[in-house]
Amino acid sequence: MEQLHINIEGKAIGYKTAGTGTPVILLHGWPQTSHMWRKVVSAIASRHQVIMIDLPGLGGSETYDIYDTGFIAEIIAKTAQTLGVSEYHLVGHDIGAWVAVAQARLFEGQLRSLTVIDAGIPGLIPDAIFKPENAQRVWQFYFHAVADIPELLIKGREKEYLAWYFRNKSIVKDAITDLDVAYYAEQYSRQHAMSNGFGYYRAFSLSAEQNSAVHQKLTIPILAIGAASGVGASIGMAMDKIAERATTKVIANCGHYVPEERPSEFAELLLSFMEDRQARANERFSSYQQAAL
Repeated sequence: MEQLHINIEGKAIGYKTAGTGTPVILLHGWPQTSHMWRKVVSAIASRHQVIMIDLPGLGGSETYDIYDTGFIAEIIAKTAQTLGVSEYHLVGHDIGAWVAVAQARLFEGQLRSLTVIDAGIPGLIPDAIFKPENAQRVWQFYFHAVADIPELLIKGREKEYLAWYFRNKSIVKDAITDLDVAYYAEQYSRQHAMSNGFGYYRAFSLSAEQNSAVHQKLTIPILAIGAASGVGASIGMAMDKIAERATTKVIANCGHYVPEERPSEFAELLLSFMEDRQARANERFSSYQQAAL
């Protein structure tokens, strides 16, 4: 699929697109790029226009100086607007979910629905997650937040470092192949790329403050997908803090990398959710028309 670029305020944002219909914007996680959607894009694009955006600073997108999710959400919203997309379903995994939540908070009127996938969202993740006994799961939140040291230790060993995550945070071990790991490592070995990824973690506290300041709950339909061996149902509990209605689904026998480990189950859940919401919206519109007659 062709890598495209669009200029947003003087910087290039990379994206890929496929299909026609109601737009769906997909935001990847860390340590990935839009490559993570490769197994599900065909299914989604058979019914929708799919726009896979590389988060600012990662993949095909240029480096920024700021990575708090409020700022990044503004960049994504401007990207959608520049692409001529006024209303869309928004889907985010991992740090992409961090950005998606911020975008819903700031630009709810643009969203048809919000789907978040296996993420510890700033300001919403339970404090208990960060207890020492969970170090295997969350240590990177601290490590990546420290200035300079991660870059110093990882430089030249990007592939080994990223492979640790894919090996230890997945259940379906052949879902992310050696070629996929090599691709991700090449992407994150580019100048500033690893630091840019860490930038999202270094802005975690600011992003948490932004989300914690929200007092009005979101009214758009929300789907929270957790992996049984990832964050599980806690992602739904997190969304309940800021949403009037959130549907929670947990995918069994699955690790953190849901769209890569369980692509069929994920695509089916997402498509069913979006189409159910569209059908309900059409029913409401029809009832409004009849009432006006």
